[in-house]
This record gives sequence, structure tokens and C-alpha cells, in this order.
Amino acid sequence: MKSATVAQVAKFSLVVPKAGHTRDALENLFYERKLKPRYTMELDSSELLKRFVAADAGVGFIARSNVLEDVRAHALSAIPISDAKIRRDLALVFRKDKALSRAALAFIDIAVKLKTPDAVTAIR
Repeated sequence: MKSATVAQVAKFSLVVPKAGHTRDALENLFYERKLKPRYTMELDSSELLKRFVAADAGVGFIARSNVLEDVRAHALSAIPISDAKIRRDLALVFRKDKALSRAALAFIDIAVKLKTPDAVTAIR
């Protein structure tokens, strides 16, 4: 498949995170669309999720960035959801009591400039 809808995915056996942002977003997505997903497994880590999907226990939802190497190695396939977007809010975290290097400050400056969704889309 080149892409799938949420309704199509809900028909598969699903391997999902036990808790967290992705799980909450999935629950809301299925609820809003009045779909009854078929959860096969609830797992604590992304690595476990990938291993069970690779072992054909079902399909899973995971951040694309977490499967890039697996996709390149042809161990897994990443299929976009055509009728929904799940976004994550990220934060830069650093110690307040330590001075940041020039490289770290430059990174923060670039990250702040690129924080808008339009800027992130432009660099893809």
C-alpha cells in the first residue's frame, strides 16, 4: 500500500504503545471516527514495537524518525496515513546551571527559527 486511511488501519491487528502521546493521539483519533481498533499488544518501548511488527504480530504506529534505519534496511515499511496527522510537541532541554557551548547556542537558534510547521515542511 502506498498509504492507508485510519479506517483501513483499524481493521488490522494493532501493536501500540502502552502509554504516552502517541497512544493518547491514537485513542482520540479512533474515538472521533467511531472506530473500534483491534489491539493485539501494548508495549513499553519503540524497539519492542518494531520487533513485534517485524515478527508479523500486527501493524504499529510509531514516529517515522524511529524507523528510518529499519525502512532503509528493508526490515519494515512505513506507510503514511492519508486522512490524519499525529503531531508531537518537542522541547529543547538543557541545564540552567551550565554554560552552553557556541555550537549548542547555534543549534538552539536554528531550532527556534525552524519551529513553525511551515518551516519544518520546507526542509523535508
